[in-house]
Amino acid sequence: MEETRSNKKTLFDILKVVISNLFKVLSGVLVGFLLPKIVGVEDYGYYKTFTLYTTYIGILHLGIVDGIYLKFGGKSYGELEEGKFRFYSRFLFYLHLIMAILISLIALLLLPNELKFIFICLAIYMVGNNMYSYYQMISQITSRFNEYSIRTIIQSVLTTIAIVVLALLYRFVGVTISYRVYTLISVAIVSLLFVWYLFTYRKITFGSSITFKQGKSDIVEFMKLGIPLTIANLCTTLILTLDRQFVNIIFDTKTYAVYAFAYNMLTLVTTAISAISVVLYPTMKRSDNDNKNIKLNFPKLRSIILTLVFGVLVIYFPLCLFIEAFLPNYIDSLVIFRVIFPGLAISSTVTIVIHNFYKILNKNFNFFIKSLIVLVVSIIANAIVYLIFQTTISISMASIFTMIFWYILVESYFIKNYHVPWIKNFIYMLMMMVVFYAITEINNYYISGTLYLTSFIIINYGFNFKIINQKIKRLINKRNTSKN
Repeated sequence: MEETRSNKKTLFDILKVVISNLFKVLSGVLVGFLLPKIVGVEDYGYYKTFTLYTTYIGILHLGIVDGIYLKFGGKSYGELEEGKFRFYSRFLFYLHLIMAILISLIALLLLPNELKFIFICLAIYMVGNNMYSYYQMISQITSRFNEYSIRTIIQSVLTTIAIVVLALLYRFVGVTISYRVYTLISVAIVSLLFVWYLFTYRKITFGSSITFKQGKSDIVEFMKLGIPLTIANLCTTLILTLDRQFVNIIFDTKTYAVYAFAYNMLTLVTTAISAISVVLYPTMKRSDNDNKNIKLNFPKLRSIILTLVFGVLVIYFPLCLFIEAFLPNYIDSLVIFRVIFPGLAISSTVTIVIHNFYKILNKNFNFFIKSLIVLVVSIIANAIVYLIFQTTISISMASIFTMIFWYILVESYFIKNYHVPWIKNFIYMLMMMVVFYAITEINNYYISGTLYLTSFIIINYGFNFKIINQKIKRLINKRNTSKN
């Protein structure tokens, strides 16, 4: 009974986060397709440069937030000591404020015009976003998913209002929209959400706290505990963004804009499925994770994510039709999009399932070392293909092979130590990727989309026919029983 209640709560929590993420996806769709339309290709390239570097700012909390996340994951809000957490909150704020001032000064003194603006905005954004992320983490570890979901929805609504207003000004008033305007709006929105969180969590922010002398040992403990996870997360981010970083540095802004637009479409799908990851860690942390549970849950979760993502890939076909009709300046991005889209199944499995199991088992350093190896391989692979081919598509192809290597390497720990079954899922993953690439060779999106969806259904039935037949029989028996 207790397990059933726990499962229902987990599903309900996932549903709440999924709903909030759907709002995020909808706002992401508007921004993803309206912004490149109204700011132009070059300005869009500058904006995507800003967003590229925002993916790295999480490391600037120096492992403290991740340390808190790992130590207190699964605790209730009432179990958090207010005096200590007030000190943690203030320490993090002042730490980020000092870093923001340093980044701004470096930008003012050393960087050219556009990069100067981008990095000053990045410094301000870093304070608001990292503190906002810290409080979001408090919501996650204490399972206060209502707070998490509401703020995600509000952020999406504010973003939607902003981009719609800018689009209307562009379309009907003829106002020229610069990427700088939308960048400043993004900074303002995340700062507003941070201030809102300050009010929500005022009990662990304002009031008397322990002194620096009393709390410094905790900060050192969090850093020791969290830095392996922070660096592992950074390695994961770099693995997923390295090809974009190469293109951003080597090619011109317009080329990068087209390349980044392909990843922008990928991000929309990533956001939709990331809700599972938000709920998964605190839920798993509260449960027992012995050999038996890992052997049962690991392949099951991995299979669910792979099936879900390969099913979602069907969105590729209507997206291509939409880009050709609405954003013809970005048609070249479809070639890149076709190459990288199946990689979403690999990256989602690693980040949502495999990495969470490493966290639960406190094997963050192990994950970091393996991810570091993959990062080095990725740098070498990207450098080699660029030197040989000097094209963006060759770099995107190299990233897919790197992801497959990453998947194999990080999964090997569970195969070796927990003897989890792996061959079936690995064959399924490779087969679906080959099917996607083969079918998308067909230029007619209506035919290729229908073929892919049909192939997906047939292959999934072939791999899971026993489970599917059992469920069908249960449904038939249940219906017959209810009639009688």
